[in-house]
Amino acid sequence: MLEEGSDRRLVTFRFVLLALLFSTLALPCASVVFGSEATLIRHIIVIMQENHSFDNYFGTYPSANGSIVNAITARLHPVDGLPDNVCIRNGMTCYSPYLSNVSNPINPVEGQITYEQDYAAGKMDGFVTYSGPQSMAYFDYHQIAAYWDYAEEYGLADRYFASALSTTTPNRLFLLAGDSPVANNYGPPPYVNYNQTILGQLDAHGVSWGYFDFVNAFGLTRDVYPLNYLTNAPIEGHVEDVSRLFGYLNAGTGLPAVSFVNALGSDTLNEHAPQNVTRGELWTVSVVNAVMSSAYWNSSAILITWDEGGGYYDHVAPPQLLKIDHGFAHPLSGYGQRVPLLVISAYAKENYVSDTVLNHMSIVRFIEYNWNLPVLNDYVMNSNNLLEFFNFTAAPRLPVLLSETSPFSATTYPIPLQAPSNQTWTTSISPGPSSFRNFPTFSMLPAMISAGVLLLWVSRRIVGRTSNS
Repeated sequence: MLEEGSDRRLVTFRFVLLALLFSTLALPCASVVFGSEATLIRHIIVIMQENHSFDNYFGTYPSANGSIVNAITARLHPVDGLPDNVCIRNGMTCYSPYLSNVSNPINPVEGQITYEQDYAAGKMDGFVTYSGPQSMAYFDYHQIAAYWDYAEEYGLADRYFASALSTTTPNRLFLLAGDSPVANNYGPPPYVNYNQTILGQLDAHGVSWGYFDFVNAFGLTRDVYPLNYLTNAPIEGHVEDVSRLFGYLNAGTGLPAVSFVNALGSDTLNEHAPQNVTRGELWTVSVVNAVMSSAYWNSSAILITWDEGGGYYDHVAPPQLLKIDHGFAHPLSGYGQRVPLLVISAYAKENYVSDTVLNHMSIVRFIEYNWNLPVLNDYVMNSNNLLEFFNFTAAPRLPVLLSETSPFSATTYPIPLQAPSNQTWTTSISPGPSSFRNFPTFSMLPAMISAGVLLLWVSRRIVGRTSNS
């Protein structure tokens, strides 16, 4: 029979063992072993270029209207590209999409009202009349082989839309704030409160962020567009020249958790017509290559998109899910023109084409989900997440570096696939209420059972020794 003191010690010890067991059962799932992230992604790099619709860049992907059909392209997943026999009338003339073969394409006419007229109440037949015949130009692998290679090797969305049926400023502000105080390219004022942006959210929860551009073109840091629309913004130390981004990647230290990367301060690299799109694309490739060559590759997701369609033709009518009026002369409609989204990561599914309705705020939603941040507003809440592009149960993929000297050329399409294109993918993490994000998964059961058995065995050994004493 146990003595009274020993009995109390044994009861206390059993209580401690039970507490340890329950603590083991409450451990977060394997996807957050690195810290507070809900996935294996610890760094998100958002590259936003200028003014190209989906049909303008990927309307003839993957076979370029049959001009390049081989063993690889024949196996690639198709996209909702340019339909056959498109011809939009303007007066007595009919205009069809045509391959642009010039290095300085004519810029389509832009503007909020112009884009709504292009949209033509969902008929998508106003482009020639309002944005001009040049709106029917498109590019393919001849000019943007690297973007087509990324679509082949990683993920491409063909139902991704600008957030608003308008121009650059409101759409870039939707990426930062899930809303816009302006309906077109004017201002500031009005302004956006920094605390009502994803940047303010990240700051408030201790998640680092950086904004990279060709900063010298803007003069003062506070004048960097479109951050100049933010009030009460402690942006010093966050806003840096793109050269600093390459420095962080080369050094393998200093890269923020969330990076917004832009070429708005460059007249030649942002892909806005009449700039050479290939030159801008190769600058984007240099950023992607730097990430792939760095220590950050296995923990990163690179998201490449374009702020708005620029007046270039796209045949898919954007769903009208938003109506925003902050005292505008003309209210904003959303979503806007369909634009491409490329998702590149060591965990990205190969040759994956998403037909989920997405928009710029889906990037905000993904950032919030990954770091368990509160949802910025209802517009972001109602935007779909990007989780379907990833497979977090597979081993990280080797990078696909595009260069002139490797088998994977930035000017050649198609390139060899890493894995069979007909493989079946499953998403290992799905969106859900934040209170369930860190709940143990079934993949942890073996570890839980082993820990429980070990603790019970230790308990019985100690009980035995105490009984014999």
